[in-house]
Amino acid sequence: MALLNSLLYTAAAFVAYYIVKRVVNGLRSPLYHVPGPWHTRFTPIVNRYYRFTGEALLYRHEMHKRYGPLVRFEPNLVNAVDVSSWEQMHRMGTGFRKTKFYEKLRIGPAATLFGFIDVRVHAARRKLFSRALTLEALRRNWEPAVRAKVDLCVSLIKREVETQGTAEISRWWKLMTGDVVTHLSFGESFDMLASGGASEKKYFDAVELAGVNIILSDMIPFLKFWALVLPFQILKDIVAAQEIVASKGAVAVRNLRAVDGDRPSLFSNMMAEAEKTGNESDKKESLTDDDVISEAASFMLAGTDTTSISLTYLVWAVAKWPDVRRRLEAEVATLPPNFTDKDVEALPYLSNVLAESLRLYNPGGVTIPRVAPPEGVTFNGHFLPGGTNVASQGYTLSRNESLFPDPDKFDPSRFENATDVQRRVAQPYGIGARSCIGKNLANMELRLATAVFFRECRGVGLASNMADDRMMDQMVKFFVYPRGNRCDITLGSD
Repeated sequence: MALLNSLLYTAAAFVAYYIVKRVVNGLRSPLYHVPGPWHTRFTPIVNRYYRFTGEALLYRHEMHKRYGPLVRFEPNLVNAVDVSSWEQMHRMGTGFRKTKFYEKLRIGPAATLFGFIDVRVHAARRKLFSRALTLEALRRNWEPAVRAKVDLCVSLIKREVETQGTAEISRWWKLMTGDVVTHLSFGESFDMLASGGASEKKYFDAVELAGVNIILSDMIPFLKFWALVLPFQILKDIVAAQEIVASKGAVAVRNLRAVDGDRPSLFSNMMAEAEKTGNESDKKESLTDDDVISEAASFMLAGTDTTSISLTYLVWAVAKWPDVRRRLEAEVATLPPNFTDKDVEALPYLSNVLAESLRLYNPGGVTIPRVAPPEGVTFNGHFLPGGTNVASQGYTLSRNESLFPDPDKFDPSRFENATDVQRRVAQPYGIGARSCIGKNLANMELRLATAVFFRECRGVGLASNMADDRMMDQMVKFFVYPRGNRCDITLGSD
């Protein structure tokens, strides 16, 4: 009994010490003056609870409405959602670097472009990738393949409506973007559209769980250990997901190293573009097999859900506004029969629809953390010392009422005469050297899919089960996704 009491007293002492230390640190913190809920001075638990439930985006947005553009969410995490702070955080040369969170973004045996913290390492890898991902290079090498998958996807959506009365579009868009990104990354498509999602289902499920793995690993220490000892299959699946995704990278390696080169990929394009420059430093910047495996897996994670979710929200928003739909249908009807991405890019109203949809429903509009430079920074009159974790949130920034009147309304016409600051803020792919490397591919997919869909599927409306708009609330796993995880449509509304 004496031993038990001694252990209990020791445990209580440790708990008391932990609490007192938290309180003292919170009261002495140089961030004490930053606005925010009282508990953020002492513990990250509330913010991390909302991250765990997927509602962090909406929670932070409400806190910004209550406390203003600068809000403290954890003892060492401050969010800034005004234009000046956002640009300072992400502009080149301002000294803000990625936090250690990005080191957890590795999927596979090697670090990737998205996860590099070292600026020089990131710049070298980005330079290698950028030539193969210019709009000109993508149109030259990949537009026919992308267009074929778009055409197939839209025909399958249309057939499902004709045979079943409704179609669940988020599923089809995800199969399409998955086929596109596997074709480009691996040199061969997984043909998910043709199989209706049956082929490689395990792999695509793992891609989704890999994003969950990244978030949970940041919040739960020793996640792999808990997956081993706890009897929860979902936890085991989450931990195993990254290995499944990475294992498929062997396909990318095989096709890249093949002597005949009959299955080109983005990676072979990158090597070819580097050779064309004649620059010895470009030629030396090669990719190891582990690099290819990891980058291919990273492209899968970043390039599948983001574009498919964007298309889902776009169709949902247009279907809710018949006047917008009719005007868009009329514009895409003017395209020539064998139109190209360049033809679609020239359509002003379609461009405005895309811009407005991405303003409101940006799948990457989540909190983007950075570390304040050693000399510190002043945001909104509050000094934040060097080493403070700071972040922006595109979801809130793009709903700034002073920039976008009636910000929650889907109104493509607001971009007809957009101001410079409105266009600067409406950057769904980020700004600066860390902006999304795949934005040209994403925009090509979005343009072609929007044009083909609204030419072939006229009169789109929402199915009866979509009456509750809360189904489309923006939740967060790794990227943003609809709360209801589906969007059902009908055709022939006119």
